[in-house]
Amino acid sequence: MSDIQLKYNLLDAASKREVSDFVDFLLNKKKKKTESISSYKKKILKVSSWTDEDIAKIEEAQKHMNNWTPLQW
Repeated sequence: MSDIQLKYNLLDAASKREVSDFVDFLLNKKKKKTESISSYKKKILKVSSWTDEDIAKIEEAQKHMNNWTPLQW
C-alpha cells in the first residue's frame, strides 16, 4: 500500500472530501493548461503570412502617405 493511501485512510469523511476536491482542482488545472496550448496552436495557424511583394506594396503606399495635405477649414 502506498504511503499516500495509508495517510488517506486515517482521515475522516470531511477531510477525505477535501482531498478529493483538491485532486479534482489539480486535474482541472492540468486539463486547462493542455487546452490553452491546443487553442493557442489553432490561433497561431490562422496568422497570415505576407510575401515580399505584399510588403513592397505597403512600403510604397507608406511613402505616399506624407504627400497628403489636410484640407483647410
